[in-house]
Amino acid sequence: MIRLSLRLCLLTALTAPGIASAQADAAAPAPWPIALVDPAAEAETGLPADLMLPMPCGAAMAFQRIEVPVDADNPLADRRIQLGLGEDDAGYSDYLRPAFLRGPFQSEAGGETTHYYIARYELTQGQARALAGDCAPPRLPADRLAQGGLSWFDAVQIAQDYTAWLYANAPEMLPMRDGAPGFLRLPTEAEWEYAARGGSVVDPTTFPSRHFFTEGTLEDHGLVFSPGSGNGRIFPVGLRAPNPLGLYDVYGNVEELMLEPFRLNVLGRFHGQAGGIVTRGGSSFSAPAQVYSAARTEYGPFDASTGTARRGEAFGLRLVVSAHVTSSDARVSAIRTTWLDAAGAAAGTAPDTGSGSPDPEARLAALIEAELDPGRQQALSALQLDLRQARTATNTALERSAYASLLAGAAFVEAINTTAIDIDFQRRGILTLLDTQPGGQANAMFQRQIDTLQGRLNDARRLQCTYLVSYRSTLEALTNEIDRDTRQRAFAVLREELVLSNRSGQLAVLEQFWLDVATFELQPGTDTLGLLDLAMTLPISPATRNATRC
Repeated sequence: MIRLSLRLCLLTALTAPGIASAQADAAAPAPWPIALVDPAAEAETGLPADLMLPMPCGAAMAFQRIEVPVDADNPLADRRIQLGLGEDDAGYSDYLRPAFLRGPFQSEAGGETTHYYIARYELTQGQARALAGDCAPPRLPADRLAQGGLSWFDAVQIAQDYTAWLYANAPEMLPMRDGAPGFLRLPTEAEWEYAARGGSVVDPTTFPSRHFFTEGTLEDHGLVFSPGSGNGRIFPVGLRAPNPLGLYDVYGNVEELMLEPFRLNVLGRFHGQAGGIVTRGGSSFSAPAQVYSAARTEYGPFDASTGTARRGEAFGLRLVVSAHVTSSDARVSAIRTTWLDAAGAAAGTAPDTGSGSPDPEARLAALIEAELDPGRQQALSALQLDLRQARTATNTALERSAYASLLAGAAFVEAINTTAIDIDFQRRGILTLLDTQPGGQANAMFQRQIDTLQGRLNDARRLQCTYLVSYRSTLEALTNEIDRDTRQRAFAVLREELVLSNRSGQLAVLEQFWLDVATFELQPGTDTLGLLDLAMTLPISPATRNATRC
């Protein structure tokens, strides 16, 4: 392993501009072999990384694109996700909590998704050496070993040095935001955990699980402290199976340093005290029980005996490509306009509803403006903030309700079609038995068979009626209680999720239900058979249709 002291000396002696000028004077170095920079792409069936950024000395770093479905055209839109784990044992650290996420980049066409980039592998010793200006020929396997022994301050410096080198040598290779290149930094905890769990490409029922995999063992996907696995040694990156997004070693090998400080979890929210540094993912020194997607570990940032930065033997990093939020005057203007529109709606300063008197929150805004006493004005402003937050929370809840209702409606469409097939099957079975009775006379055996099928038919009809009642309730909730814009946003985000996770069957049913919503909004008095016709995606006979009368 390259000694950390040598690497740090090189980092101190060679600033990023110095590295850039030294490389400019020398002949362009040969690119490193793919086995060092993106080993997964070397496999016969392997796919290359989504983004490859150059590094000094001919090295490179591979990144994966992480989609975050939101209304990308609305700069204030973000995605509410639930992180953590619903277990009490380490609940003070990693209990369930809401988080909000949005990617800094989006396609030029806009649309319903944003994205960020996260390194496909942990930083390797070879990459750290190249960033320190050591351009000795690359060597396997040493230069593919994950880099440990870092402090949080080293990690921040590495991100800074890499960004500076890219700005000086290859700014056009970075993802752009409003014409300006992005930059490298450590990931936030929400970015790391969302990506580690599989993001938008995994089934929503898998996302909250303890681990991202549904088959195999932890040792198949990570290097931890167990026989035949990491067992207290740092290994080359990319040796184990990837997660659903194509990320390697999110479990084990080296602990990955996070951007923000540690905070306790207070029954579903982060505590107000900021603490030490955070690592995620565990390492080859971690027992298997300690390694799972929600696990968070805190360390003091300084060595108490020396006062110097704490460097853990297994402290490593995985970089993220991000961008400024207010990256241009045009974006600032769009953010300001959207915020004022949202604040106006939250504060009730929207146009008069025709009730003959202003909205109560609009009257509150007028009182604040007219109040001369600073203390009372401050108290009124605090009340205004509470009311705005309450209204914003209500709007967020409506969007979540629309999202859930669309999912439920699609499920009812699928269930109604499946049950209609069952009704038709049982009905035809009864007719077949009646046609095959000897001499048209019922006997005991035939009658038992007919009674059995008749019972199944009745059960299916009752179940279908229940589905149709629930289907109507879902349609009524979407059309009567949720406005069209909210419905549209929820549909667009849900549709994008199903596209990204390749759930084409569910997508087709969702799009059918979306058409049903539009039809029902125009014909809210549709009777039960009309609802059945609306929900059916398969043809059914008139007899089967009539058999579904409730």
